[in-house]
Amino acid sequence: MGVFDWFRQWATSSNRSVATPRHPDLHPIDVAKLAQELRLKDEAKRLGAGGIPAVDAVALSAPEFAAVQKIETYRQGYLDWAVARMSLLSMDLGKLNITADVNRALNASQEFERKAASLLTEQHSELKALSESARNAQKELERFRGKHNLHREARWPEGATAFMLLAAVVLLVIFEGALNAGFFAQGLDSGWLGGLTYAIGFAVLNVGFAYALGKWGLRYVNHVSPLGKLTGLLALAAGLGLICLVGLSTGHFRDAMTAEAAEPARVAFETLKQRPFELNDMLSWALFGLSVGFGIVALVDGYKTDDPYPGYGKISRHAQQVMGDYEAELEGLRAELEVLKNVELENLNSAVDNAQAGLAVYRGRIDEKDAAAIRLATALQNADNSVSALLTDFRNENELHRNSLPRPKYFDQIPALKELPFPDFSTALDRQALASQEALVQQLLTEAETIRARIQEAFNNQYDRLKPLNSQYKTEEAP
Repeated sequence: MGVFDWFRQWATSSNRSVATPRHPDLHPIDVAKLAQELRLKDEAKRLGAGGIPAVDAVALSAPEFAAVQKIETYRQGYLDWAVARMSLLSMDLGKLNITADVNRALNASQEFERKAASLLTEQHSELKALSESARNAQKELERFRGKHNLHREARWPEGATAFMLLAAVVLLVIFEGALNAGFFAQGLDSGWLGGLTYAIGFAVLNVGFAYALGKWGLRYVNHVSPLGKLTGLLALAAGLGLICLVGLSTGHFRDAMTAEAAEPARVAFETLKQRPFELNDMLSWALFGLSVGFGIVALVDGYKTDDPYPGYGKISRHAQQVMGDYEAELEGLRAELEVLKNVELENLNSAVDNAQAGLAVYRGRIDEKDAAAIRLATALQNADNSVSALLTDFRNENELHRNSLPRPKYFDQIPALKELPFPDFSTALDRQALASQEALVQQLLTEAETIRARIQEAFNNQYDRLKPLNSQYKTEEAP
């Protein structure tokens, strides 16, 4: 194969393909392998035997040029890798800038104060309305106490006790109805089941009236005014009278049924008017006694469902409810303040940890940039050495086979490789930024405890603004 044929083959081969990024450690230059791939020794022998290159030649021979171009491909690949690596590391450094996060952490106490003040401002109107309602209810209660000469707290049954009192009314109706049904059954063809209908009706009437008078009338006997006491005594008398009346009505109704009267209700009404205390037998009197007994129990049960003083339980419960609404809102705000405080403290702790970790990563990325620059410089130096080795091997072999023909003078020189467009791989600016961030982080570490204390102090100040109603009363009453 002639020189021109060899050059045409080299010019159209893949050796002139565009260089791709090459990691110097993953793609080192193997001089021996390249020499074999380019057949430098064979070409040196062949060309030397033909006296090529000429003694006065000044340009590189084709094999030499191919070797230089191959090394240039490696050099460009190394440079492309370094540029891409530096760009990636620079992007990482830009993302790792912790200045903003550290500055936010340094201002954490002010941020908490702002959020806390905003929260209280948002809830101020509702809290003020609840406070006014609670104040008015408490003043109304105090006026009621003063007017009625009350020096004790109201008391009323709650929870299981209240349920038991209410359940007792229902049980009284059921028990009285069930017991009375047996008495009525003797005068009815339908027996016990028929008697139950009448018995339940009388039981509801008896227990219902007695319970209502006990709940809303009897407690007036405790009223401070004589008129109120008289009302209570009249309610007691009316209650006992109604209980006895219902009991007598029940007994006369049974007598009328046992006498098989055509109209037992009319007959019972007539005998009640003419002979109220005359019942036919002991069973009717027993029915009367049961009815009165259950009525009295219902009267007492109704009396015990609330505070003994009329109206005191109701007005106290209202005051307690509105004050409870205020205190619940107050506790809700306090809980939200606590959450805000804990979030800010957690954010501060995270900022301290993340800042320290971020600095370590930042230093690592700068070190990686320096290492990439060093690796590129080393790879390019190796490329220079590889060119020298390849050309020296070719020229020595060529000189051995020139048949005493002098070697060209340019064999004494290694051609300079082309200048590569190097970007600035300096990390000086990065290290300046690192120093600035290190100073900020050190400031954060120094002031962290102070910032925590300020957040706690701001929390305490805002918390103290949310005063319970009783402390507000004390403040208002103070001389």
